[in-house]
Amino acid sequence: MWPFLVAIAVNEDGYREVLGAAEGMKEDKSSWVSFFQWLRGRGLDGVKLVVGDKCLGMLEAVGEVFPEAKYQRCTVHFYRNVFSVTPRSKVKLVAKMLKAIHAQESKKAAREKAKAVVEQLRSMKLKEAAKKVEDGIEETLTYCDFSQRTLDSHPYQ
Repeated sequence: MWPFLVAIAVNEDGYREVLGAAEGMKEDKSSWVSFFQWLRGRGLDGVKLVVGDKCLGMLEAVGEVFPEAKYQRCTVHFYRNVFSVTPRSKVKLVAKMLKAIHAQESKKAAREKAKAVVEQLRSMKLKEAAKKVEDGIEETLTYCDFSQRTLDSHPYQ
């Protein structure tokens, strides 16, 4: 099976749009740089936020091709990492706790909620899950650095 690199954006109407896909590339830096440069060559500009699965190659390429863009770890991938060390019987409860962090109205409130969630996870004897939240939550909150107005005026993020 060949890997695919895919770029999806949100258009001005709030709908997702595929910007491009490339088959047979690796997830290394050079493949991501090549893919991002291809997108740039097709007219992609004004990128402010790139969301990904924490692939090291993508992280390095974002800084090189889109130095003005910020990176955010995908919350779904983050949640899955937390669930990987959570007993199956507790996944629904932990999911609700994680979603509460990202439902906050500000970065400050999200950080405070994350601290409370970490403490709650520890009290539930879920030390590994608590550690993953504590160590990784910040990289999932990058979107908080943008006002809604900024996001609305830059649809391809």
